[in-house]
Amino acid sequence: MKHLYICCILFYLTLCSAFATHIVGGDFELTSAGRGNQYTLTLNLYFDDINGDKGAEDASVYAVIYSKRNNQQMQVVVLPRVSYGQVNYTNPECTSARLQTRLIRYSAPITLSQNVYTDPEGYYVVWERCCRNNTISNIINPQDAGMAFYMEFPPVVLNNIRLYNSSPSFIVPKGDYACVNEPFVFDFGATDPDGDQLVYKLVTPYNGHSSSQPTWNRNPYNTGRFYTAPYPEVRWAQGFNLANVISGKAPLRVNPSTGQLTFTSSRTGLFVFSVLCEEYRDGKKIGEVRRDFQLMVIDCPKNMPPKLQMREPATNKVYRAGQVMKISVDAERCFNIAIADSNAKEQINLSLRPLNFSANMATLSPTQGTLNGPGDTLRAKVCFEDCAYNKPGEPYLFQIIASDNGCPVPKRDTLQVAIDFEQKPNKAPISITDLPGNAATVIAGESIQFMVTGTDADNEQISLTGIGRGFDMAAAGMAFTNGTAVGMVASPFVWAPDCEKTEADKLYTIDFIVKDSRCPGEQKVDTVTVNLTYKSRVTNQPAVVTTLPGNKAKLLTNEEIKFDVLATDPDNDAIVLRAVGRGFSLEQVGMKFKNNSTGIGQITEPFSWQPVCQNILADQSTYIIDFIVIDNSCARNRADTITVELEITDAEMTFEGFEPPNVFTPNGDGKNDTFFIPNLPADNCRDGFESIEIYNRWGKQVFIGESREFSWTGMDFPTGIYYYLIHYRSRTFKGTVSLLR
Repeated sequence: MKHLYICCILFYLTLCSAFATHIVGGDFELTSAGRGNQYTLTLNLYFDDINGDKGAEDASVYAVIYSKRNNQQMQVVVLPRVSYGQVNYTNPECTSARLQTRLIRYSAPITLSQNVYTDPEGYYVVWERCCRNNTISNIINPQDAGMAFYMEFPPVVLNNIRLYNSSPSFIVPKGDYACVNEPFVFDFGATDPDGDQLVYKLVTPYNGHSSSQPTWNRNPYNTGRFYTAPYPEVRWAQGFNLANVISGKAPLRVNPSTGQLTFTSSRTGLFVFSVLCEEYRDGKKIGEVRRDFQLMVIDCPKNMPPKLQMREPATNKVYRAGQVMKISVDAERCFNIAIADSNAKEQINLSLRPLNFSANMATLSPTQGTLNGPGDTLRAKVCFEDCAYNKPGEPYLFQIIASDNGCPVPKRDTLQVAIDFEQKPNKAPISITDLPGNAATVIAGESIQFMVTGTDADNEQISLTGIGRGFDMAAAGMAFTNGTAVGMVASPFVWAPDCEKTEADKLYTIDFIVKDSRCPGEQKVDTVTVNLTYKSRVTNQPAVVTTLPGNKAKLLTNEEIKFDVLATDPDNDAIVLRAVGRGFSLEQVGMKFKNNSTGIGQITEPFSWQPVCQNILADQSTYIIDFIVIDNSCARNRADTITVELEITDAEMTFEGFEPPNVFTPNGDGKNDTFFIPNLPADNCRDGFESIEIYNRWGKQVFIGESREFSWTGMDFPTGIYYYLIHYRSRTFKGTVSLLR
């Protein structure tokens, strides 16, 4: 059938003259580049890619902008050709190698100065060209008819207010054609980036001032001949007018809100038309765009639409449009669909369109198949989720659509279905605990445990959740695991209150919620509330002491201090012992103590510290440590603190008694064979030995040592007096030593 259809098209095309340029149509776009004065002006030109005169295809075009008020020329814009693109068919299989429309775009950036484009009446841009296709049926002498592509736009400043605006943008149309005596629908709408209101209507196409003769007037802009509005219109052929652009039992009409074109033509031919898209903002018209286009109507081979049926699952009866199908609680929720087509081999596409419910409630499978001709049947199923329940008197409404791949556009059959799903009764689940009265008082140091159970009489899957009112259960030390199960779910609750995580003498309210698994909006819930009061215990205060006399000590760097910390509780309660440094961490300064140690009634922990130079922040430093014992009663007297103060000082460096030897005899007798100084002053944190240097009497260095345990053998140096320098970080000592052999 497609081969015969394409042959009809080719026969029609042989009537076309090579003289015509075969411009199919076109329109302008003006796009704002942002918040400045920069815009992009684009001309979309639709060209007959097979029969078009290639010599008539321009590398660039001249668009002229005029003032609407007085037709003053504002600027001439050169729009270079920037892109090509083939116009697709709705059904790609209907594409013919001898019939193809190409979209040619001409575009360039332009500046619309806010100091120039201020006229409240606005502006228009135009480009003229000849000629139209000579086989056009609805206008006189189409081969000599020109065209004027026209757009109006508002000023960039209106009433001293900056007006940012982009023109409406027509969608790229399909390259389709219509069949005689067949309804035809064509999407011809536009979009507006500013959200302005768009209104559509049919208008008579502009003929403009271009013509086929003389030759230069086919594209007068190339010779600098520009024409201002008004622009002449085409002359309708006999029997055609604006109300009858494409004649037939349903003449060409445009939806004023969507731009959709509809018609049923009673004759074949090529028909030109123009759609005006007006742009409104705040109820006032601010611009318009005209699109010229042409549509072909041919005598197509007959393509019969597919036929589809759906059957009721219980009775297997064919569903009739208009009836409401009743589906009981336990009935099958899948419905059989059968599709037939009297044409030769056809590909069928299936779709489901919900009208009053969410699309995820139903599935259609398969959504595509092939029919091999009359007598063949494609089968599919529509299945609904278990949650598909409707309100009484509001049945589910949906459409099943079967479309073939016939040319030029698919034929379809649509079945609208109404289904009333009986709702399954739902008993609420029950939540209980085995805690008597669902209330208890928990005394500090004790714990509580009970079981929480949820049950469902419908034996559905249920969930059990525990939620603390105004507090986090885990943060309060409560242990409870939420769970799900079918019919029954149970989970233990355990709480051993911790004074650090809870407040004494406070009521803790917990809601245990059980919820069934019905569909959203139909779930049943039950809650049991438990009240737990946490009470402190009347006890004697614990005590903490140390074995450090007076809890104070002074020590030098590198001097170790040790003492024990003893914590006791007269009630033999569980206690915790910890140490906290005031402004420092025990571990960071090298103190050794087992922090947060625990015991029953008594704890003894050793403390030790050997401070080093890094622990001295100045000439001396004081470290204060609080040793704290806490029992588990949560009472106000549950803690005791003892404070230890450790003062560190640097060791004094003394040079008293520092008398280096002044002679040594390296003669190998084992006595006084080397020069060394055993009583060098001891190092401290502020000062310390660095090196010793020895020189002969001519000032030449004969020895250097960097260890305070240095030893100079004299080596092979001659007998005589030698000079030494002993360097400390803050001072230097000088002296002499005699080498005798």
